[in-house]
This record gives sequence, C-alpha cells and structure tokens, in this order.
Amino acid sequence: MKKATMIKLMDKLLEGECFIVTSHCNPDGDSIGSLTGLCMALRRLKKKAFVVMDDAVPANLEFLMRLSGASVLEGALPEKYSLIALDCGDAKRLCCSEAVKEGAESIINIDHHVSNDCFGDVNYVDKEASSTSEIVYYILKQISKEKKTELVDSAIASCLYTGLITDTGNFMYSNAGADSFKMACEIMKIGIDKDSIVKNLFQSNSYSRMKLLGDALETLSLHGDSIASIELTQEMFQRHGVDSNSTEGIIDYARDIENVEIAVLFKEKSKDDIKVSLRSKEYADVNAIAQKFGGGGHVRAAGCTISDTIENAKLLVIAELKKALKL
Repeated sequence: MKKATMIKLMDKLLEGECFIVTSHCNPDGDSIGSLTGLCMALRRLKKKAFVVMDDAVPANLEFLMRLSGASVLEGALPEKYSLIALDCGDAKRLCCSEAVKEGAESIINIDHHVSNDCFGDVNYVDKEASSTSEIVYYILKQISKEKKTELVDSAIASCLYTGLITDTGNFMYSNAGADSFKMACEIMKIGIDKDSIVKNLFQSNSYSRMKLLGDALETLSLHGDSIASIELTQEMFQRHGVDSNSTEGIIDYARDIENVEIAVLFKEKSKDDIKVSLRSKEYADVNAIAQKFGGGGHVRAAGCTISDTIENAKLLVIAELKKALKL
C-alpha cells in the first residue's frame, strides 16, 4: 500500500507543471522546513512552485525563506495548479484561503499526524515518521533514484534538517527513530551549516520573548504530580510586544518537570478562543485527549482549540487529563 502510494505521489509530482505549496496555521520548523525544501526541489525539476502561507513565518524561521528563495504567490492564482498540503492533519487548518483550495485541480496531502483524515486526492501519510520533513527527504531520494540525479543539495538539506530537529526536539523525543538518524547522517555528508541552523532555531530569542517566558513561568502550576500547565494571555503578548505565534518550546518547561507525564499550554488567542497544546513524556496518548475537544495530532504531541475563557478551558482540559491518567 505504502509503495503504491509513493508511486502515485511521484507520478503526480513529476507529471505536474505548477504547484502551490502550503502547510498548517501557526507554522513551525517542520512545516516551513518541509515547505521550503520541497519548493526548491520542485524548481530543480523545472516545475513552477509557489508558497501560500496566510500566517506570518516566525522570526527564527525567516532564514529558511531567504535560503530557499521561495516564491510567495502574489496576485491572481495560476490557471492550473495542484495544491500540496504539508504537515497538516486537517484541511480546515490549512494556512490558505478557500479559493486556493477550491481552485486546485488536485490536493496532494503529505503528512505524519496520527489524526490525519486523508483529505487529499493523493494522500501520503506516514504516521511512523518523525516529521513531514523526514517524509519529504525520502520522497526526494526516490525521485532522485528515478531521475538518476541528486535532488537534495545543501540548501534543500538545510531546510529539511531544520524540520527534522524541530519535531524531534533535537533528537530528544521518542519519535526520533532509525530513519531520522539515517537522514541526519546523510544530510551531514551532503554538507550543511548545522551550527547556523541551531543558532537560528534555538539561540536567537529576543529579549522581549524571554520576558514573555518569565511571565509564562509565573503561571506554571502542578495538578497532582503528573500534570503541569502554563498559561499565555493576550495581555502578556501585548505588554511585551511579542507575536502570539512565537511560543515554540515554552510548553517544554512544564513537560520537563520531574514526574510530570502531561504538559498543557493554554494560549489565549482572544477572550473566548483558547489554543490548547498538549505534550506527554512516556505513555499518555494526548492525541486521544485532543480529539475529545475536536483537535488531534500525535500520540506525544497534540492540540485543540476551545471556544471559551481561559479559566473554563483550563477546568475542562485538566479534568479530562486527570480522567485519562486515572488521578
């Protein structure tokens, strides 16, 4: 089944002439890494490839847009194109307008989320993969073999490596498997500036973002020994002048507490719109919990949105987490 789907996907990519590439709302390292890497590869195959992302790219990932020279679509849509959806488990979370979706001749869905509902006309969903960037890397290897050329150059490798280390937490998370380390090894042989990538991703926080982190940690709470929560409000974002999408890694401070199994971050997008991020350490299935609130994701990392106040969202989610952990 997987081999047949790979062949169908490769045919679609090789036969198509024009592609729009998008990903999920609130983009992260894997979404931008896979998107920029694939766009460059398509251009190397003499295809037209445009990026459509309605949300701003986080500051620490802008280097990928510069490195890739990604063409952001401006103006009218192409007359004919296929839409490639990367790293998105649900069509409703795609970071593009309905017009972009409806105008596509076909939708190609490439993802690794357990909760992916296969919304595309072509679906390549590998739920065992650490990241969508890992999937894209192995797709490009297959195309390279087919075309008897080497598609993955240093720039493409840099983009995909960024996605890989984002979603594996620099190889700390349990989703980093043999294929992840094999990919990293091969990419290092291709040649990338690993130190520069790490600096951009993890060592380029603004002073104001660190002040925001301080406020977030003031809300850090334990709910029994196994659950920890952090809150981020609109007032905090406004006070420090930080974009509400620049919160990558903050939840890790809750998850990394000794004996904590589940960490939860409550982020206020508006007074009655709360984004909930869930992470587990060893055994809890947070995807199953997120699905109870209309969300989803992975076994160890998932999320949902609750239309209520942050106080009520916290009560609802913590109660569900305690039930799941039998506390």
